[in-house]
Amino acid sequence: MNTERTTQLTRWLKWLWLAMMLAIAPVTQASAADSELGSYQILLEGVPGTGGLSYHLDFYDDGTVNIEKRFNGQDHIETHQYLRDGQQLVIKPLAGGAIKDFDHANLTIIDEENIEVALNVAGSELLLLEKDVNFTLFRWHEWQAKAHILLTLVVLIALNELFRFVKWSGFAFFIGGAAFCTVFVWPNQGIVYWFKWAKIYSVVAASAFFLLMRFTPVYKYRLAKLFCVAFLAINIAEAVAQDFSMGLIPNLLNGVAGVLSIATCYYGWKGIRADDSPQKDMVWPKMTALWIIAYDVWNFAYVYLNFPASASAQLMVIIAATIPALWIKPGTWLQARAYTLAAWFMFYFTFTNFYERNLWIFPRNDTLTYSIAALSLVLNIACVVQLVNFYKNRTKEVATA
Repeated sequence: MNTERTTQLTRWLKWLWLAMMLAIAPVTQASAADSELGSYQILLEGVPGTGGLSYHLDFYDDGTVNIEKRFNGQDHIETHQYLRDGQQLVIKPLAGGAIKDFDHANLTIIDEENIEVALNVAGSELLLLEKDVNFTLFRWHEWQAKAHILLTLVVLIALNELFRFVKWSGFAFFIGGAAFCTVFVWPNQGIVYWFKWAKIYSVVAASAFFLLMRFTPVYKYRLAKLFCVAFLAINIAEAVAQDFSMGLIPNLLNGVAGVLSIATCYYGWKGIRADDSPQKDMVWPKMTALWIIAYDVWNFAYVYLNFPASASAQLMVIIAATIPALWIKPGTWLQARAYTLAAWFMFYFTFTNFYERNLWIFPRNDTLTYSIAALSLVLNIACVVQLVNFYKNRTKEVATA
């Protein structure tokens, strides 16, 4: 009876998760501006602890420009006036406006796809890294951005299946490909934030280690299994630290949810192993659908609150690991999460400008941020309750044995 009830609950949670993801996806930014100049956007790095900064500008032929700025837990949308003199643009200050970033800026149209910007202020005034006071605004095409985000999901799921079914592909991609890009590609992409470098190499290393777990006897060792749990817990802890450093109420709620996720992630870790299938998948049989869904919501909330411009892409990355784990091969979530996250980071580091040019930015407001953070906390509290019940049932079984 308990097994049947658990199966029904798992099935219900799967469809609930799918409904939540589909509900989130359509809530996106407005269409591109219909004008000669059009729409432009850029992602920049704030100083540590502030999260990511994004600008989205829609230029209109009537001399107005709609500016969207998302940064440090705040969202501002204002309409300014602009003047064009040949290839030069000047955005006029708005009396009483919150967005003053372009008040002293020089904007130069390079071509139809790029506008060079010099803010002409110190980075410290805007909480920006000094390298980011001069940047290029990229032309934003709505159809291209939507296709990019949706293809991210399709390609990541396809890559995960490739790595499952073709043994050598994972080694070639995560070891050979990463080594090649480390020498010839990634140093030239202008990425300086240490956290991003630490993130890419940690997930690539984890992916390579999971290949060893699958195809060698490494999985038999207790320490190897503990490494799998540690990889997961440390990655959550890094994000929790960012949430707490922001200090806003939604971030704090989500930070607490992350702590609970760490506290419950270890359940069943001794069962991590390579299974007997032809693919030799690394499975974690006791990882529950509830924990995966709670993690997904927490992770999306983390990105949405701290790096809002990347939320749509990261939603696809999150889903790309969960679909295989819930519908294709149960028990493989951690393997799929490492593979898809590492593949996405490698794509981002290799095609940085393309990625930033083609983001589909989600809007934010207090209702959305509080709701998502609260849902994250509730689901992770449910994981704690589930874990307590597991141990209670185990105690009863031992007592009656």
